[in-house]
Amino acid sequence: MDAEKIISIDELKNENNVNKSQNISADIVDENIELDENDTDDIEEMTPARYKKFLKKKVNTFTEEEKNHYNKLAQKNKRKKDKKEEILKENTEKIELDEEKQSHLYNQLFVLKQKFPDNTENIIIEKDMNIKTLESKKDLIVKIISDKHSHNVIFESLLLLCRTGERTMDYFDLDMLDGYADNVDNHKDDIVPILREMIDLGEIDTSMLTPHLRLAVILSSVAVKTIEKNNDKKKNAILVSVSAPGTGGGDEK
Repeated sequence: MDAEKIISIDELKNENNVNKSQNISADIVDENIELDENDTDDIEEMTPARYKKFLKKKVNTFTEEEKNHYNKLAQKNKRKKDKKEEILKENTEKIELDEEKQSHLYNQLFVLKQKFPDNTENIIIEKDMNIKTLESKKDLIVKIISDKHSHNVIFESLLLLCRTGERTMDYFDLDMLDGYADNVDNHKDDIVPILREMIDLGEIDTSMLTPHLRLAVILSSVAVKTIEKNNDKKKNAILVSVSAPGTGGGDEK
């Protein structure tokens, strides 16, 4: 059997010193790790309260450099807080505007359905629908209403073109189209069904026939009719004045 190794007192002391030294080194490493976790970059991102706790000091015992950095963090923290409050305020205002717009859209659709019940009774609207859904419902209802009256607008547009053609021929002293617009108007019952069919088949695009445009077309047609009537009155007045005796129609004796 091998003889047991005898450890002297000096060797035992040296071993204890080595272990102690290793423990001290480990503590230093841990301490360095803790310091690394609180380096300058992290300090820049601290809140004032966190920075004060990190320094383990009261504010009145700060150095001048520490006070400047503390004030810098306080101002930065205030800016962040103000920014959050501003974003919160903007979001609140946006929500309020969206709710107001949603309510306005719903009321518009409700009125449209009441005024134009034909072909819109199956379109369901509810107060809790979002804005996008309500807008799509509005586009659909407006299209239905526009299509319902679009044939009349297109017919008025045709009459307007006919009268424009007549007036153009008049400027060249040509009367071959006189009465053309009136004749077309007399055949309205025959023309309108054809226009409806063309609209239903998509051969006539009615997407641009907004209420404003329909009103403009009708008013333009009325204006042309008014001009025609006034011109006819003037012509008749001239004919009467020329044919009346003593108005310059013959030589005086």
